[in-house]
Amino acid sequence: MTDRVTSIAGRPPQPVSGALHVCATVERGAFRLDADVGAEPGEVVGVLGPNGAGKSTLLRAIAGLTPVTTGRIVLGEDVLDDADRGIFRRPEQRPVGVVFQNYRLFPHLTVRANVAFAARCRGMRRGPAGHVADGWLRRLALTDFADRKPAQLSGGQAQRVALARALAADPDLLLLDEPLAALDVQTHAEVQGELRAHLADFPGPTLFVTHDPIEALLLASRIVILEQGLITQQGTPTEITSRPRTPYVARLVGMNLYAGHASAGVVALDGGGVLVAPDAADGRVLVALRPSALTVYAEEPHASSARNIWPASITALAPLGDRIRLTAVGAQTVFADVTASAVAELQLIPGRPVWLTAKATDLVAYPEPMAG
Repeated sequence: MTDRVTSIAGRPPQPVSGALHVCATVERGAFRLDADVGAEPGEVVGVLGPNGAGKSTLLRAIAGLTPVTTGRIVLGEDVLDDADRGIFRRPEQRPVGVVFQNYRLFPHLTVRANVAFAARCRGMRRGPAGHVADGWLRRLALTDFADRKPAQLSGGQAQRVALARALAADPDLLLLDEPLAALDVQTHAEVQGELRAHLADFPGPTLFVTHDPIEALLLASRIVILEQGLITQQGTPTEITSRPRTPYVARLVGMNLYAGHASAGVVALDGGGVLVAPDAADGRVLVALRPSALTVYAEEPHASSARNIWPASITALAPLGDRIRLTAVGAQTVFADVTASAVAELQLIPGRPVWLTAKATDLVAYPEPMAG
C-alpha cells in the first residue's frame, strides 16, 4: 500500500489493468435501461443522449448507487454486480472515482481536506492521505488554493478539485457525469483542454456523460449513443459523425438522414421521393447528406449537373455561425446551409417555394442497421 501511495503522490500513476464490461438492465419505475457497453484501460468513452435516455442511470449503476436488475458489471477480474449470483458491492467498496455535475464538494472542508477525504475513504490514515492530496493538488495546479473552502473557488477551480478528489482515491475506473456543464462559456473552453490532458494520463477506463456533442468529439476516443434506455449507436467520433444511424444522432452531428430501399443506385425514400446514390448497395439503406452540400434555387434549375433535384417550401430560417440554417419541406424535410447574402438575393422567407439540388457524390449511403 505504501509503494502505491508514494507512486500517486510523487509521480504519474502506474498503469492499472482491467477493462470495464457492463451487460445489464436497470429498472427504475417505468423506465428500463438495457446496457451492453465496455471500456478498455486508457480508453475514454463518451455517453451521449437526450434527456431521460438513461445516461446518468448507467453511471449510477456502475458507481453502485443503483443496483442492476439483471446482468452483471465487471471491472477487470472484479465483479461489481451480478444479479443472478446476488453480488453487489457498495459504492465505497468499488475502485471507482466519480466526478458529479455539481461536484459535491464538502462546503465545510478546505480544498486539501476535500481531496484527502477520498484517500481516507480507502482506509488511509490522515498523514498519508494528506500527502496524496498534496501530490494531486500539485499536478492539477491547485496548491495555491489548498486552504480555501469550495465557496471561495471559481467554477473551473471547483471542477479541478472534484477531479483531484476522484483521482486521489486511486481508482481503477473514472466516471464523469457532465463534468463541465456548470461552467460558463469562457471557463468551459479552458477547462475542457485541461480535462483532456488529465484523461490522457489516466491509465484506467473512463466513462463520461455529456449532452454536448462537441465535448464528446474532443474528449472521447469512442462514443456511445443512448436513446430511451437503449444503445442505438457506438463507435469512433469519425464513425458517428459520418454515418449516423438515427434521426437524433443525425441532428446531433448536423446531418440530413433518410431511410429507404436502394436498387441499382436509386434510393426510394420512406415517406416519398427518391435520391440518386450510385454507391448504395441494393436493399435497406440510410443516406446521409451534409446541409452545406445542398444548393438552393429560387426557380427550377435546368443547367445544374446535380443528379438530385427536388422542390420544397421553406418553413424556417435560423442563424448558425456565419451561415443561415434553412428548413424546407417537400417529399422529405431538408436542412440546408446558405449564406446571408443568398437569403437576401433569393428572398428566402418562410413559405417561399424553392428548388434544392445535391450531387450524387455528396450522398453517403450505407446499410440500415437491423432493429434490435
